[in-house]
Amino acid sequence: MAYGPSPTAGRSALSIHAVIPVKPLALAKSRLSGVLSPPERRELVLEMLAAVLRALACPPRSVAAVWVASPDEDVLAHAEAHGARPLLDAGADLNDALERARAALTMAGAGAMLALPADVPLVRAADIAALAAALTGPAAVVLAPDAAGQGTNALGMRLPSRLPFRFGPGSAGLHRAAAVERGLPLFEHRSAALGLDVDDPASLARYRALALSPC
Repeated sequence: MAYGPSPTAGRSALSIHAVIPVKPLALAKSRLSGVLSPPERRELVLEMLAAVLRALACPPRSVAAVWVASPDEDVLAHAEAHGARPLLDAGADLNDALERARAALTMAGAGAMLALPADVPLVRAADIAALAAALTGPAAVVLAPDAAGQGTNALGMRLPSRLPFRFGPGSAGLHRAAAVERGLPLFEHRSAALGLDVDDPASLARYRALALSPC
């Protein structure tokens, strides 16, 4: 699974790079500790990461490159095996990791950044295409809220960008407000598939009950 020049990106002047931040496997998905053992949680994270990477690779690709940012060498090796670019990050804070990733992407010549968590395994190529199309159109910021409308399951922006990362409780509202405050045109994409983030036993059960093709 290689991420060379994207046919879709090639039709636009905007080069969109996707970034997937991943915690160290030993710290990931602690809220599932009551139903999954540490090895099972580790395998779940890698399984979901692979699912997100497959969606990003579906032809015709909407992004020019895919990066995985993590302090965990096993995660980075897994990312490379699936054709993504590894980005070693020393910190555990998600927002700080994304700030560093944004700087790296800007240095690499990316025209836009699309941040996707590793725990949205039902994301489809159509979701990514909709976000990418908005960034190549009138939007300076794109946002995909979670199913409850509270969290952020995807966040994209044209580069360079002044938009702060506010992942955490109520992040969808915080990202929305930050875009409005800065006068940045915002596009919101709502999707049942992308809206599911696996972080508790109930969302894990929903994920296991569904079988969606990423393409």
